[in-house]
Amino acid sequence: MLHVLGKYESGAIAFAVVLIVGLANFSLSPPLAQSQIVVAQTQTMTSIYCVYQQAFLVVKVQVNPERQVEASSSLDVVIKVEYLDGSPVTLSPEVGTFLLLGPQGYSYLYQSVPLTPTGTPGEYRTSVTLPSDIPNGTYKLYCVHCRLFDGGGNSAPNSDISSDETVMPTDSSIVVIGPATATTTAPPPTGLISPSLLAGLAILVLLVLLLVALLLRSRKKKK
Repeated sequence: MLHVLGKYESGAIAFAVVLIVGLANFSLSPPLAQSQIVVAQTQTMTSIYCVYQQAFLVVKVQVNPERQVEASSSLDVVIKVEYLDGSPVTLSPEVGTFLLLGPQGYSYLYQSVPLTPTGTPGEYRTSVTLPSDIPNGTYKLYCVHCRLFDGGGNSAPNSDISSDETVMPTDSSIVVIGPATATTTAPPPTGLISPSLLAGLAILVLLVLLLVALLLRSRKKKK
């Protein structure tokens, strides 16, 4: 009879260990994000390399505002251009062409937009207006290839450049048109424990106590 009870106790102990491991993994696993911003993967208009003797780069593309923008609103755009040695570029003429890409292949081209120096060497600012019929969604603004000139026979960039391709880690040319709730989900409040987590922890504690009791009982019988 004791031999049979010993088998049951061993089985109960093994079952309790499996439940403890499973509940620990379930309770402590971080919740999955319910949604995320997705930028359209539309191909940009790139072609042959630009003509230049001294290459220069677009090192910054910044768009403001970035969130909750409405159709027909104006976007403030700042770009920065440098030669390969890091020296600033003086554009001549002071114009640039920009491409706005969005969901479902949407695109809008701003051709020969006037640029104004910001006072920082190599940095220029302009303003573009969103179309009145532009759909809500997440968009990305590109500086179009070979449409910037330094007056010395050099043009840039060699491909359409957004903030994803620049060397500036903090710039952003992504803009979200429409309510923020349409594209983002608020994170769960921090510092609070969900009811499911509390229930899982309670069961975990009970199973630990059961396992300890079974082990103590088994040791007493062996004595």
